[in-house]
Amino acid sequence: MTSEQTGNFTDPAAFSSNNVASLDILSINDATLFDIEQCRTIVDSCIAELWLPTSSAANTSALHTSKRQKLRGDVEGFPFLNIRDVTKNANTTIYDFNLIGIIDQDFPQVFSYSEGDFYNWHIDLSVAAPSRKLTFIINLSDPAECEGGELEFLNVDTSQSNTSAQGHCLVFPSYTPYRITPVSKGHKHVIIGHVHGAVFK
Repeated sequence: MTSEQTGNFTDPAAFSSNNVASLDILSINDATLFDIEQCRTIVDSCIAELWLPTSSAANTSALHTSKRQKLRGDVEGFPFLNIRDVTKNANTTIYDFNLIGIIDQDFPQVFSYSEGDFYNWHIDLSVAAPSRKLTFIINLSDPAECEGGELEFLNVDTSQSNTSAQGHCLVFPSYTPYRITPVSKGHKHVIIGHVHGAVFK
């Protein structure tokens, strides 16, 4: 498995040998990651000709409709370093998974949701992607310019999190069921990516 990011994602110096997974292991870790200008920079870096229709392992439009393209930037700087820091912190404080980082074969994507687009209930851990440990979702859009497209989790209380705030990053285990409700007005951009590690046994 090839890591897209070097730099010792699980640098032993960053972890205590006494780390124990939190009892909140099913919780959603949230943090403000990007400001408005940074969100615009990421969206503006997308290339119109490179948007691809979303496909899923289920190969059905009943699961996921949107367009996507690879997240661009400096893998040793913005925006990847920001993502690395927030996911490492979430893992250190809550999950304590054995991680290697983002991999080439499952690179973070920018998803574009137009009116009627959605992502139905699913989990990101699958036979096709058994080494996904953490999922991160970052909202790049101003919630005032979009209706619908809400991120919802099954049996997880997110009442204390502003899941639709622009620049907000949610980190959670890839076995957590979630969905993005249909966009009813406007347009929504999000980053969805995964941090990989040893396969769950």
